[in-house]
Amino acid sequence: MDNTNIDFRELTILREIWRLKSVSAAAQELGISQPSASHALRKLRSHFSDRLFIRTFEGMNPTPLTDELMLEMGDSLAQISGALRYRQEFDPKRVNRVYTIIMIDMGEVVFLPRLLQFLQKEAPGITIRTRRMPTDAIPRALESGAVDLAIGYMPDLKAGVYQQRLFTTTRIGIVRKDHPEIGEKLTRQQFLKCSQVVADAEGTGHYIVERRLAGLGAKPIVLRTSSFLALPAIVASSNLLAVVPRPLLDASSLPIRGVNLPVKFPALEIKQFWHECYDNDPSNRWLRNCCAKLFQK
Repeated sequence: MDNTNIDFRELTILREIWRLKSVSAAAQELGISQPSASHALRKLRSHFSDRLFIRTFEGMNPTPLTDELMLEMGDSLAQISGALRYRQEFDPKRVNRVYTIIMIDMGEVVFLPRLLQFLQKEAPGITIRTRRMPTDAIPRALESGAVDLAIGYMPDLKAGVYQQRLFTTTRIGIVRKDHPEIGEKLTRQQFLKCSQVVADAEGTGHYIVERRLAGLGAKPIVLRTSSFLALPAIVASSNLLAVVPRPLLDASSLPIRGVNLPVKFPALEIKQFWHECYDNDPSNRWLRNCCAKLFQK
């Protein structure tokens, strides 16, 4: 016998005829025409060289071979059929799980307060954990499922991931409110001679700030910090200037002010990223939809 001649659909028809003792009842149960069921039965009879069913007053009675086949297959056909029909439903109000999201500390300030407020109301069993990692390590983390989403400015993150723009923003200079030398406007000469502080952004898209400053011939950086969130506090208590995404200024309550930059920096497209393996996953899709609903502009 050539097993490649028989497919799952035909074995399912065989099982239903065996269970219901009727070709027409089996066809109705499976949502197919009776001729289609009869054709499948003829093909199975030829394949197994056996009548498989005998028509009697009680219906289609199985031959011993058919009973043996059903015993051999057991519940496998039902389980496979159920798996093929399976579509996971995701109810956020009843789920308890942890989502892991890659974002830098600045992103935590921008995204987490509103996201957590939403989750407390709509999905109280869901918690968030954030991680930070270099851009080149993110695709593998997303692919493995160790991380659910990556959110932020990641222009180099392309291979193997899907992406959705949430909003676009710009960079701005921040100084303390009573800065003795910088007024409402910042000239190019002031900008290049001003002592500056930057967050160590190597491995992220934000590293472009330091590269741009070096390319413009700006005064060497006097302070590098590991945290973006430290920049407003450092600026507020010094005469230093920092170039930051505008949302960081908007989120700060410290005595600092923004000044427009006299040189151009690329716009920042803030996106969410996920791996193609999880594009149709209901749980991952729900989280993405939440972020889009809350932050997309």
